Amino acid sequence: MSLPGFRQPALLLLALTLLLALPQAALLPLLDRDEPRFAEASREMLQSGNFVVPTFNHAPRYAKPPLIYWCQAASFLVFGENAFAARWPSLLAVAGTALLLFRWGRALGSHEGGLIAALAYALCLQVMQQGRVATADALLLFFMTLTGFAGWRMLDLVRTGQGSWNLWGLILALGFGGGFLAKGPEAMLPIVPILVSARWMGWRGLASFVLILALGLLLVAAWAVPAYVQTHGDYWREGLGHDVGDRMVTGFQGHGASTFGKYLLGLPFYFATFWLSTLPWSPLLALNLGRLRAAAPADWTDRYLLGNAALVFVVFSLMVTKLPHYTLPAFPFLALLFGRRWMLAGLGPIRPLRTLLIFGIVLAVVTLVAVPWWLPRGGDPSPVGALVREAGGALTADTQVAMTDFREPNAVWETRRIVRATVEEISPEEASAYLAQTGPRAVIISREAWNRLPTGDPAWKIYEARGFNAARLKRLDLLLVIKPAS
Repeated sequence: MSLPGFRQPALLLLALTLLLALPQAALLPLLDRDEPRFAEASREMLQSGNFVVPTFNHAPRYAKPPLIYWCQAASFLVFGENAFAARWPSLLAVAGTALLLFRWGRALGSHEGGLIAALAYALCLQVMQQGRVATADALLLFFMTLTGFAGWRMLDLVRTGQGSWNLWGLILALGFGGGFLAKGPEAMLPIVPILVSARWMGWRGLASFVLILALGLLLVAAWAVPAYVQTHGDYWREGLGHDVGDRMVTGFQGHGASTFGKYLLGLPFYFATFWLSTLPWSPLLALNLGRLRAAAPADWTDRYLLGNAALVFVVFSLMVTKLPHYTLPAFPFLALLFGRRWMLAGLGPIRPLRTLLIFGIVLAVVTLVAVPWWLPRGGDPSPVGALVREAGGALTADTQVAMTDFREPNAVWETRRIVRATVEEISPEEASAYLAQTGPRAVIISREAWNRLPTGDPAWKIYEARGFNAARLKRLDLLLVIKPAS
């Protein structure tokens, strides 16, 4: 690869993917429930100075490894503690994955195929939804794609005898270690196709890959060992045993089959949702599938890419918990396979590129227009944020805050912009007694629950906001009741 021939289109691709993501990332407040959990944990990491064990609302949060929290904390230092800053690492990760696919396509001999793959990934419906939010998924996809690319490059260099693969071995270790630090054991999936493809190298070659994986594990251990010591093993037991293990064998948080019969019926779930998740390029795939398959005999690269994607679909189809975005790690490999076969079939790049760009631009423009119109008309997914802004100086760092019948992570994220203490959880019936205690206090409560309580102290200040709970799909009418310091 000559640097001058790569730099300009790569920079344009980076700018395009980031620009089209900005309206969604910058205009929408954090959506319950995952985004506020990640963002608040990152803020608390900065406040506490503990970069080993994240916390949420001052309680340990073992759900994910720390890489996303480190990235969001760094983003907060640059952009401030806001929704855009919390999402910025995800935006960069999606753009980075697109660049990897573009580079991979060029390595396969097709500049256009790489560009189709990059945009088919970055501008498909599921990635535009999940890759622009403040969670760990986009980071995981970047590192899994890096692992897959580095493994392919190593195998290709050995197969063709074109040079040393030592540098790519280090990149592979970084991809594997980074993926594990992003979301855990899912990062191991791209290793399987690498080892399967490397079987012709014999035991010596396989041993080299094992040493590379050990290097990646050392990177993980630099965090995992201190985390294990600090939490007396709870991080490992809770993070893997509860968060990962429960998703495999139970319908975690209600997302999955409750009976064996429903589990069997749900096995094709991801193969059905794939066609919707990969809009707008899935119709092009369906209409031209025959030509794409007949374009050229499948080689080891095709089998490698398809193997990575198939493994993801099989593993997550067998899990009990199912959500549409769980198979996202397959999308980069499928997008590259699509771009490559499309160009091999002689179909030309104009149609898929035009379709993808129109789709991305239209959604960006719609978001740019619709969100500012929708939020003031009762569609605000963060009414607690509106309450905090309206309260202004009435809410202070010393105020004790409690949630009643609205107990969502977003309430913690928004109120802890100002307050220092843990946000408590109480029943609506306890609200008046809680406010009557000494010191400045505040309660977040629905209007319906507040109206059932006896009339409070006239000195208490009441602020109101309406909105929409995206997690529960219900309207909200919330109050922030503040008892100022006497």
